[in-house]
Parts: sequence; C-alpha cells; structure tokens
Amino acid sequence: MRTSSRFTLLLAFLCLAWSCISVQGAEGSASQTDKHPMITEQEKLTPCAECHQTATPEVYDQWFNSLHGIGMVKCYQCHGTYENFRVEPAISACAACHEKMIEKCPKDKKCWACHIPHSFKRAKK
Repeated sequence: MRTSSRFTLLLAFLCLAWSCISVQGAEGSASQTDKHPMITEQEKLTPCAECHQTATPEVYDQWFNSLHGIGMVKCYQCHGTYENFRVEPAISACAACHEKMIEKCPKDKKCWACHIPHSFKRAKK
C-alpha cells in the first residue's frame, strides 16, 4: 500500500474516532424539531443510510458521492444517534475533523452557510 493511501486511511480512522467522542459530548440538548421520527427498537439497529437511501435519496446521494461518503463518515458522527439526534449538527461535530477550517470561517456562520449540506462542495454564489 502506498504511503499516501496509508496516511488517508489513518486520517479517516482518526476522524472517525474523534467524531464519535465529540458527538457524544455535543453541546446543548436536542429541540423538538431535532427529534427523529419514531422507529422501532429493531429499526434503531439499522444503519441510517439503509433507510435514507430510499426515504431521502437526494440527501443519501449527496453524502454517498461526497468525500464524507467515500471516507465512510457515518450519519451519527455528525447528527448523533437516534437517542441524541440533531437535524443541524453542532459545530463541534465538524471540528472533530475540520478544526483548522472552522478557525478560518466567519464565527457567525455555520459550515452549511457556504457549503452544500452532505456533499460539502462550495456553494455557488
């Protein structure tokens, strides 16, 4: 395996590990609008992408074809689990992997003010 591939895999693993920690400690509690629709206990064990592939195909496709999808960044890493779900992730969830980028951004804007959610390509002005 090439050194750049190893570095990419290591970076992806570290981001995954850090975001698991940061989402668990995300600030604030979920508002009523952040509640996930009711699902069964069995459905809670299903990966988000499995349902969202058909429930919200446009969101799934944006994620799947993005660097987050390619890097296997999972929904819960940004949005939390069923129990602590957030429609709009806390910036601390982004900071787990993108701390330097967040430092450069305007403090009064969230990441998705300039980037298309889920694909995170630069939004057209």
